[in-house]
Formats: sequence, C-alpha cells, structure tokens
Amino acid sequence: MRRGAESDGAFSLSTPDSPATAPLISAGGGVEYLVSITYGGADVSVILDTGSSDTWLVQSGFSCVDASGAAQAEAACGFGPLYNGSFGAGEKIADQNFNITYGDGEFVTGDMGYKDVTIAGLTASHQEVALGTYAYWNGDSISSGLLGLAYAAITSAYAGTVPSQDTTQEPYSPVFTTMYTQNVTSPMFSLALQRGANAGYLALGGLPPVTVSGSWARAPILQSVVRRTGMAEYAFYTLVPDALVYGGRSHANSAQYIVDSGTTLVYLPSAVAQAVNNAFTPKAKLIASQGGYFVQCNAKTPDFGVTIGGVVFKVSAADLVYQNQRDPASGLCLTGVQDGGSGPYILGDVWMQNVVAVFDVGAAEMRFAAHSY
Repeated sequence: MRRGAESDGAFSLSTPDSPATAPLISAGGGVEYLVSITYGGADVSVILDTGSSDTWLVQSGFSCVDASGAAQAEAACGFGPLYNGSFGAGEKIADQNFNITYGDGEFVTGDMGYKDVTIAGLTASHQEVALGTYAYWNGDSISSGLLGLAYAAITSAYAGTVPSQDTTQEPYSPVFTTMYTQNVTSPMFSLALQRGANAGYLALGGLPPVTVSGSWARAPILQSVVRRTGMAEYAFYTLVPDALVYGGRSHANSAQYIVDSGTTLVYLPSAVAQAVNNAFTPKAKLIASQGGYFVQCNAKTPDFGVTIGGVVFKVSAADLVYQNQRDPASGLCLTGVQDGGSGPYILGDVWMQNVVAVFDVGAAEMRFAAHSY
C-alpha cells in the first residue's frame, strides 16, 4: 500500500475540448496507478502522484537500501527498467541535491538537473527533474520512478550535495506547472482512475473520455502553511468536505483532506475510521502488527461516502475490501478505510476510483462527478 514561456508553435495547446489524454496502468491490483512518460528521450512508466511534486527516475547503478539504510540487492527495491542515462553537460545543477521521504517511509536521494519531459504528447522543455541514486523502495517491478503533479512549495531540491545535511529547500517549477507556464496546456488536468484492466486516464487541459453521472461538485483548493516560509501557500490539493456519510447518516466535517492519487487508501480521523470499520458485517479488526484494519474477505461492506459541494460521492463495495492484501496470520483482507491519526487525512485511490476529479489550478478549485463504469 502506498501512502506534485510563450508557445512558439512547436507544441499543440490542449483545451477542454481537445485534452491531451494518456491511459493509465494499474499496478499491484489497484495499489497504485502508473502513466507512461518520456524523460530525456527514454520511454518509461512512472507512478502518478497528485500528493507530491517531484518527477524522478532511478538511475542505473543506484544503491538500494532497507528502511534503516542497510545495503540490499538492487532487485529488493522492486523498480522497473532503470534509467541508463545521466545529466549531460549543462544539465546537472551544481551544488543541489534531491531528497524526498514519502508518507509510507520510502525515500529517494540523488541529483537534480534538466531534461525534457513528455506526457500524452505534450512536452515540458528544460524541466527540472531528479535522478535517484540511493533509495529505500517497495516497488511494483514496472515503474521506474514517479511523476509528481502538486505545487512547487513541496518540491524536494535542497542546497548542497550531502542529503544528510539538507536544511535549505530550493523550490522549483514542477512538470505540470512548467507545461502551463510554457503555454503547452491550460492550467487544469483531470483523472479518472478505474479498477480493472482498463485503469483509466490522465487528461491534460480537459476531461478524460469516460462517462459521469449526476451533478458536478466543486470545492476551493486550500493553501497550507509551508515550513520553509511560515506562510500559507498552495502545496497539496487540499479541500474540506462538507460531511462524511457512514452509519446511516451524514456527519458534518471540518477537517482538511488531501486528494492524492499516490495513496492507495482513505485515511480518516481515528474515531471516524473506527466507526466505519465497525460497520462491516462482521466488524473489521485492528491488527496492530500490520498497522491497519482487516476484515473477512467476504464481509458485507458499509455505506461510506464523502459529501463535497452538496453532492455525496459514495465508495463502491468493490473498493472497500482489498482481496489481494491479506494479513498472513489470519487471512483477513485489508479494508479501504484506515486510521489517519492526527492527519494529514487523505482521499486516496479507494475514493478516487469512484469519481472523475478535475484539478483546476488556474481557478484554484477542484471539481468532481460520479464516475460510471
């Protein structure tokens, strides 16, 4: 389980009527979603992540380590094809390094530099990207890195060349930001994540080719206080749902949630997560050794939904029990709704598989409609 110049005519400008669309790849039975990109001339599959902002590949010859930093065989990190290139003359950024740790504890460090990055036929020219040279990773044996689609405030380049001594973040323009500032696309993208073999779409500058039902709902993207400046900036795709629906009624909500395609599950406040998991028949069990709620794999699932802009978006029963993620001792299946402690709370793939999500950066809002498939 996994916890973002003026056009010279060389690029085609996508619009809501003619978005640039890329099909997605489901890895690990819906544990994560991948998209194909071209990075410095290499065609690769990478994790699609709206919860971070850096785009990186792991470099051939990298050092694979475990969570404590002990050396492991390269294969233990589970990456797909490794990037055989490097930053050439004039591409590597001197006195800067890449250093990121994700919510599940995975980490990658390496070098920063410039490459052209192409997604769905649209290119971000001279894009600042990273090459990972040292990593703790639990990969899917398909993806070679990650595409981050969130804001510049949470990019992970730092001054200096020694990651263990990093203190000074040096923010830069992420791939999607570069695309719309170079007038390659309009400042919005959308996602339709789908369970099953047809894993859905990423659409740049418009909507994906899928069917929606009901009304569209909207919510403003909220700023967050950034540690580097102590000021509120756009960082994650954060919103406040009106309510959470469980236990047969609607419960008003005031907590902030991040809409994150790079996180598999939904993470809720502790009391809410417990109530939802108690509503399975039979009840889900918290297994401390596995760090999550597990349930009989054929359990009756509860009704659970998220209300945004007055519209309730329910989670399908198919997304509330992960049949291929089991506790080895009991054989119970992982539930799709987990305890987020004190936060951040996350609407991950379990919820996103039930909506079409529009990330309208230009309007600073998100829009959602029920995804019919």
